Amino acid sequence: MTAALHKEITNTIARVKVDPTYIAYSALANLTDSAPDLGFPQYRISILRNFTIEPLIPVIKGEAMRLGVAADVRLSDFDAIAESVFNSQSQIYSHDPHLMIMAQWPETWSPALTNKFLTLTPEQIDDEVERVVETTRNLIQAIRSNSTAPLIINNFLLPTTRTLGILDFQSESHQTHVILRLNRALLEMSKSFPDVYWIDLMSLFSRVGYDNAVDQRNWHIARAPLSKNVLVPLGLEYAKFIRALSGKTRKCLVLDCDNTLWGGVIGEDGLDGIKLGQTHPGSSFVTFQQECLNLYNRGVILALCSKNNEADVLDVFKNHPDTILKEHHFATWQVNWDDKATNIRRIADELNIDIDSLVFVDDNAFECDWVRSQLPQVEVIHLPKEPFHYRRDLISPGFFDSLAFSSEDKKRSAMYVSDNQRKLRMMAATSLNDYLVNLNLRAEIGRANKDDLPRISQLTQKTNQFNVTTKRYTEGDIERFFGAPNSDVFFLRLTDRISELGLIGVAIVEYRDTVADIDSLLLSCRALGRGAEEVLLCAIQKSAATRACKKLTGTYLMSKKNMQVSDFYEKHGFTLTEKTPHGTRWELAIEGRPLPNYPNWINVLEINT
Repeated sequence: MTAALHKEITNTIARVKVDPTYIAYSALANLTDSAPDLGFPQYRISILRNFTIEPLIPVIKGEAMRLGVAADVRLSDFDAIAESVFNSQSQIYSHDPHLMIMAQWPETWSPALTNKFLTLTPEQIDDEVERVVETTRNLIQAIRSNSTAPLIINNFLLPTTRTLGILDFQSESHQTHVILRLNRALLEMSKSFPDVYWIDLMSLFSRVGYDNAVDQRNWHIARAPLSKNVLVPLGLEYAKFIRALSGKTRKCLVLDCDNTLWGGVIGEDGLDGIKLGQTHPGSSFVTFQQECLNLYNRGVILALCSKNNEADVLDVFKNHPDTILKEHHFATWQVNWDDKATNIRRIADELNIDIDSLVFVDDNAFECDWVRSQLPQVEVIHLPKEPFHYRRDLISPGFFDSLAFSSEDKKRSAMYVSDNQRKLRMMAATSLNDYLVNLNLRAEIGRANKDDLPRISQLTQKTNQFNVTTKRYTEGDIERFFGAPNSDVFFLRLTDRISELGLIGVAIVEYRDTVADIDSLLLSCRALGRGAEEVLLCAIQKSAATRACKKLTGTYLMSKKNMQVSDFYEKHGFTLTEKTPHGTRWELAIEGRPLPNYPNWINVLEINT
């Protein structure tokens, strides 16, 4: 890629971030199509469709490029979903996709339920619902027989031209409730398959407005029902799945204070003068704070970055009667008069997370432009002039969306706050060993089961720093490791005297003859520096010994973020056997070697090992 092309792509991505219009996305997609070998990792997408979906592709490609991957999209033949799915040699499979999309327009999916509802008897309605569910089940089953790629399907739209007018909603036997029942049945059916997800077309079109989202003229002329008004919102919905599946979900929300968390300037207006309350104009800021708290309860880390006097800001969280957010909700803050890009770097360093894990929110255009220019890895949300829309603008990009929600997620934000207590203990300790002993660390190590599956998959998708291979695995991938006789998936849970960290470590091991090969070994950044990785490695060696393995092997695959584990195997006595431009290969002879001991400062409980 030439320097000129790189600059043009960078500038176009910056334009999309500030002005995400269809024209901007099309320009970015055209650039990527004009030079296929851009040096970005490819993200292959196969799309099955029974309507014209081509206008949506530039948005998907543009968003993928924003995420640092080049989307290579392959379409099935038009309205040939079954033919493509049941043919194991079809191009949708030969494409070896990272993601599959099944885009079905309801009027083609079930003409009877959408257009001919009043001609059906109750029995025929039930039969048609069952037919749609079973047909979809068979399609998913065929896909799963030929591909492990995550699959996204859209649900049915609610009817807007209701067959019985105002009477339609009044009975569960009428069209609206039947469509709702069908959508629930499709969702329940799909739960029996791994890695099947749903685009909620019903809700999305409700937000955009059905009349604005559907182009009836183009539907009848070219089977192209998507209007220009819905292309960007719908494309972004698909891109949210790409973000989550490729480990690009953001972790930390960095918030300005004045005219963001409250109206007015605390240093000038004082505690009683800022706009924050149950009635207008303060109610919009309370609503925004509540959404920030919702994100906190989803596991998003909250931080403050404000040009202010620290005492004035903390006074709001401690003493204002209408504040939703309190001081303990923030893992850290930089409240001073330094420039905000510098302060955001400090926040990332203090939390030990990457800059590209952050989302910065501010009402000030100058501050937003400055952070964009200095830290292009940070997603920036410039809040609109009217605070009524703050909540919408925070949530709609889906920067924090993930495909699992575990007990560890609920605790994550509080865990980062607890890290401050650990840092104080470390400062007071006379040595690292004393500090670790005084933490009273307790670990549970064992073979994982299906209850752990969502969290383990999530860790493989989100963990970057302490991750020797950075392989991303879906729930279906992990489930296949569970079911294979020649592999183990180990989990590690960690607790100390300050808090319970939860499931923070994963190792996947495959056994081939007398060799145990470490496919993946990773730790959440919250657990670094406490010896948890030694617990995992000890458990792996013990398991290998019980299988009469003679050696243990492992690979380090280099990424932009995992340099700290480049010498992991060397530190633990492995011998280098191969070196490539992409990483290194290591080996440890274990035959006849004494079994290793767990670190003496960690009380380890073995479960199902």
